[in-house]
Amino acid sequence: MTTGPRRMRRALPEGYTRCLANPGFRRLQPGFLVSFLGDGMSFVGVAWLAVELAAPADRSTVVGLAVAAYSLPAAIGSLTLGRWLSGRNARSLILLNSILRAAVFTLIPALYWLDLLDVTTYIALLAASSVLHAWGIAGRQTFVAETLPAEDRLAGHALVGSQEQLSFIIGPPLAGLVSAALGPAAVLAGDAASYLYLAVVAARVRGDSKVGRRPAIGLRRSGRTLARHPELMGLLALTFVFYLLYGPIEVAVPVFVAERMGGDPTALGWIWGTFGVGAVIGALVAGTLRRLPLWPTALAIVAGWGLAILPFAQFGTLAAGIAGFGLGGLIYAPYGPVTITLLQQKAPLDELVSLSAFRSAVLVIATPLGAALGGPLVGALGAAGTIRLSGLTTVGLAVLGTALILLVRLHRSRRPRPVPDRLHADHT
Repeated sequence: MTTGPRRMRRALPEGYTRCLANPGFRRLQPGFLVSFLGDGMSFVGVAWLAVELAAPADRSTVVGLAVAAYSLPAAIGSLTLGRWLSGRNARSLILLNSILRAAVFTLIPALYWLDLLDVTTYIALLAASSVLHAWGIAGRQTFVAETLPAEDRLAGHALVGSQEQLSFIIGPPLAGLVSAALGPAAVLAGDAASYLYLAVVAARVRGDSKVGRRPAIGLRRSGRTLARHPELMGLLALTFVFYLLYGPIEVAVPVFVAERMGGDPTALGWIWGTFGVGAVIGALVAGTLRRLPLWPTALAIVAGWGLAILPFAQFGTLAAGIAGFGLGGLIYAPYGPVTITLLQQKAPLDELVSLSAFRSAVLVIATPLGAALGGPLVGALGAAGTIRLSGLTTVGLAVLGTALILLVRLHRSRRPRPVPDRLHADHT
């Protein structure tokens, strides 16, 4: 009789079956899922605890500083700690980041419950918790490359990415329930427990990675590698601008719902909920497509996302929002797995960790910067105008990227071919 797990594996697409057949990859998936769920809860908990700590007149400023402190110091950690961390393997990077997050997110609720937490201490601790975040992301991405063969990496990244997307459907509502019952500090305590679980799981995954400790890679070497590989530099630039143009959407959509749709928070929940569902499906589908032409796929995703959000700005109805953002999530989610796979195809194996950390450091700035620009844009153009500008500019980015790739290929095709050996001709 076929057992449950075996029957489940047979029901999965072939690429995912091969990924889960790898012991190291399979053992770490529950840890990823639980820690993603904790992050999804903290998406609400970090901001809500800032609201409780701040004076009413300072709430918007304190919430903005708390959200920034929760993510932006990751860029500083990536750029300054390479000498010590770039030589480590993926598992140890995951472990270090998990231990730091668990420790700090245990300390924050403890201080709060002892009535010893003030705004300054809270923001400082959030900043400390994120210092290794880019290295943790780099470890997670490199873990896939270290444990899976090249032909299964897209499926591996997609499987991990779909868990992350799923957590942002479940995490925020769960955080709301926990916060209502026990307060927002308990939400951060839950995130601490999730990272402690990931640390325990990562510590138990031994001997499965084929890569041990590498020589440390300095920031300058990573820069020289990018300079020698224009495709990697172009991919990083495309991704940064894509995420930057996405940022204003996070500001414009709530304002649009408030101004044009009666201020119904349920409508906002439906719009982002359908985005999350579409994103989970999109990430899972991407992992089943083994022979994707990665550059054309990345550019098609950029254009598709830009087009998907335009009907909401045009019609301003809940149906348009649900349809557009559901389709948008389906299109948007594969971008991460596709571009990470492309990076790992082109990058030297011994520089995967350092380049992934550098990539994470650059990209962690993009969406918050776009969101910061979203405020003035909404003030100048209105919410619908900002959504429309973001969508059209994103489509323009895809068109520009396609044109540049075609020009590069045309230039390469016109290069003079190497002159053949004329030794025989000279003798005749």
